[in-house]
Formats: sequence, structure tokens, C-alpha cells
Amino acid sequence: MLPNANSSVGPPDELADLRQRYNLLVQALRLMIYDYDVASGAIRWSGETEQVCGMSIAELNGGIAQWEEAIHPDDRARALELLGEAEAQVGHYDVEYRFRHKDGTYVWILDRGAFLAGPDGKAARMIGMMQNINTIKQLEAERLQIQAEVIAAQERALRQLSTPLVPISDEAVALPLIGAIDARRAEQIMETLLEGVTARNAGIVIIDITGVTAVDTTVANMLIQAARAVRLLGARVILTGVGAEAAQSLVGLGADLEAIETRATLQDGIALALRL
Repeated sequence: MLPNANSSVGPPDELADLRQRYNLLVQALRLMIYDYDVASGAIRWSGETEQVCGMSIAELNGGIAQWEEAIHPDDRARALELLGEAEAQVGHYDVEYRFRHKDGTYVWILDRGAFLAGPDGKAARMIGMMQNINTIKQLEAERLQIQAEVIAAQERALRQLSTPLVPISDEAVALPLIGAIDARRAEQIMETLLEGVTARNAGIVIIDITGVTAVDTTVANMLIQAARAVRLLGARVILTGVGAEAAQSLVGLGADLEAIETRATLQDGIALALRL
């Protein structure tokens, strides 16, 4: 709080200037100032209360109980927990929470304060300020939404690039796979494959694994599941690019390839598809 006229901080002109600058700062930042008496629970309010929560100083007469009750139920426990910790440590309080406005809506508040010790060394008073940061929160929410939309668009683009479905003829499509395949990409491959087969009404699907880094359990399971899913859609599967190492891995993993026709190269698979 500001010193009064009897303070020894400085001459009257200096104190008046200090008070004026303080008031201008409070108005410019739209701060709601409080002086909380721990023993009685009373709170003295000043500053831009109506700008922050829509209530006048006269309406804010319920002390700590009124403040607590106005906090959003989902934020109340944390706000009170941090207040208790700050009081026990005679320390600083810094928290964001939703606070009920006079019109019944909730606005986001930045609440910062500090406890002052009494003669016994325990917290006796708390001086602080509350600031309406609703606009900042709304802008942050919009930014996060835009960011999420951009990420989703990027993922869709990457999925299309990393799992391209190439038409070979009116009835046949090819899915050349390149690089490492983890569980997430395997799921993307399945989605791309099934969507493409359905959209093109394909009768033959060539899956080429020539460029796959390693044929492990994830890849083997994906191939089996893809073959089964494609067969349910009424299409045939041709697996190409199965080299000696990949074949050994598939056999070692116990993969059942009876439902899949295999060819050494993608060219051989395309030739077979065009004959069928």
C-alpha cells in the first residue's frame, strides 16, 4: 500500500507524485488491488474492480469467503492450495483462475500477491493485485486451435506423401512403401490403403516393400492385416520387393502369407496385375 501523508518517505509533493503515478499504473493495467487481513478474513479493495469483475468496491464486502466462493469450482482447490502454501511460508502468491463476473460469466484472472509477517513472524497481511486476462486467454486458445489445425494438415500431407496410392489400371493400384514403419505409420498405411481401395473400387492391390528399412513384427502384422482387410473388400493382394532378408524375417516371425501372392519386383507385380 502507498505511504500516507505522515510517512517519512519524502516531502508532500513527492508523495503526491508517487500516489499519482501509482493510480495511473493501476488504471492503465486495470488492476484490482487488495489488502487481506489474515486474522479477520476482511479484504480492503481498491483500483479498477469494475473493469476486472464488474463489481464495485461496495459490492465486494464479503471478505475472503466471497473471494473463495467466486472462484470457478474447477480452479478453486488449486487456488486455495497455493494460497495456503504462500501463507505458511509468508511468501508470494501467483496463480491464474476463473473468477465469477457480476454478469454471471467467468473471466480469467491473474492473481499475484505477497504475505507480510506480523510480530510473531506468521503471515498477518497479504497485499496483491488481480488482473483480468480473459482476452489473453482467448487469444491463446485461438492460437492453439490454429496450431492444432496446422499440425493436422501437415500430418495429412505427410501421410499422403509417405503412403502414396498409385493407380496402375482401372482395377489395380500400387502402394510403394519406403523407410521405417512404426505402429503409427502402419495405422496410416492401413487407412490410406482401405480408403483408396474403396474410393477406386480396386480389384487388385500391389504392396511393394522394396524400400522398407526393416521387416519386423510391426511390418509383418501390418501386411497380414492389410491382406485380410483388402480381401474383405473383394480385392486381391500382391506383395512385391520381398528380398531374401525380408523373406527370412517374415518366415521367422511366423507370418502367414498364404493369402498374399508374392513377386520379386514391383515390375513383376504390375505385369501380373495387368494380366489378371
